[in-house]
Amino acid sequence: GQAALAAKDYKTAIQIFTEVLNSGRLPKAWLATTLYLRGKSYRSAKQYPQAVADYEAAIQADPKMDPAYYELGATYHSMGQYGKAVSAFSQAITLKPDMGNYYEGRCTSYAWLNKFGEAIRDCEVAIKHQPRNASLIAFLGRLYEEAGQKPRAIELYKLALSIDPSQPDAKEGLANLSK
Repeated sequence: GQAALAAKDYKTAIQIFTEVLNSGRLPKAWLATTLYLRGKSYRSAKQYPQAVADYEAAIQADPKMDPAYYELGATYHSMGQYGKAVSAFSQAITLKPDMGNYYEGRCTSYAWLNKFGEAIRDCEVAIKHQPRNASLIAFLGRLYEEAGQKPRAIELYKLALSIDPSQPDAKEGLANLSK
């Protein structure tokens, strides 16, 4: 199942994980992980309701499974359910506060909710974990631009371009603010 997931053969991965789950031979210790992996297969196949069900079942089986909360948040975000995404990302952060990508996910969902203060706060934390991520820095620039803090936005766009001179969002943002 994992090999099929890695090979992006989601239909086969879902089939294998389902067979394992239905076999009656799966050790209880593997239940949460198997549900999580099938959830990833469903999410990758854009079968979001099934992914949500599997992530929720994985969390029920192992309430401390922070990656399941993260993936649940990402799935809700893909479904346009940004409030639910924020909640799931928050649970992941509570369990593992040193994961920059958890903050990045919540930042993006906050941005879609037009909660720029919260988005900026989370994006700043994410960048501490990924200081060379030009796309993330450009996104933070966009958030500051939306919040009306143009000097900070310009500074961030320039920083993103110093890391990746071809970063399109930073180029566009800087061009717009320089007019």
